[in-house]
Amino acid sequence: MLTVPSVTPDAIAALSSREMRRSVVRRWLFRFSVLIGWAAFIGVWYLFSRLIFNPQQLPEPHVVAGEAWTLITERDFRTNMQASLVRVLGGFLLAAAVSCGLGWLIAYNAWWRTLLRTIVQLVVSTPIVALAILTLVVFGVSSLGPVITTAVVATPYIMMNVAQGLTGVDRRLIVMSESFGRTRSQIISGVLLPSSLISVLAGARLAFAVAWRMELLTEIFASSEGVGFQIRRSFESYDVRG
Repeated sequence: MLTVPSVTPDAIAALSSREMRRSVVRRWLFRFSVLIGWAAFIGVWYLFSRLIFNPQQLPEPHVVAGEAWTLITERDFRTNMQASLVRVLGGFLLAAAVSCGLGWLIAYNAWWRTLLRTIVQLVVSTPIVALAILTLVVFGVSSLGPVITTAVVATPYIMMNVAQGLTGVDRRLIVMSESFGRTRSQIISGVLLPSSLISVLAGARLAFAVAWRMELLTEIFASSEGVGFQIRRSFESYDVRG
């Protein structure tokens, strides 16, 4: 007759303690491997800079760090960075506000779904350089052009993720809420928004990265201040660091 060994509380505590120690060791080994990776990257950078390229083509890491610190501490950089941040945030918030309504239409209306998907394909397939030049033609050198262009480019990413999040909500949750007499606003705040939040945040993160890229490029062509304008001014005056 087989006997099943008893599991005592002390055995469970010892097992939990061992698992915890293993988890801590694995976490520190992972962090150490990340540091080794960065050290190897910097070492390869030094190697390429000294043996393959000349200092003008690929400066050494400490030279780049020093020049970057000098650039960051300049007054013009802070002013231009602030201007770019305001425009990026303005365009991103405008895109988020518009995308919520458009994403709702895509999720629950077939006609709007067909129309907006065609427009999204047109915007996404248009080169961002063409959009930047178009901004210069339409708005001239102004602060409004980069904001509008940033919003136009970022809107499809948020809008499609909002629609995807809404269509992915379990219909049974909505039916159950309606059977319990919940109002439309309660269903939106208690069911639709929490269920689609992960998809919306994923689209917002991607849209913010795209907004930064579009903002800098638009400032190069159609702005008199900002980080993109500073890049263009340094290039035109042959004041490229390094």
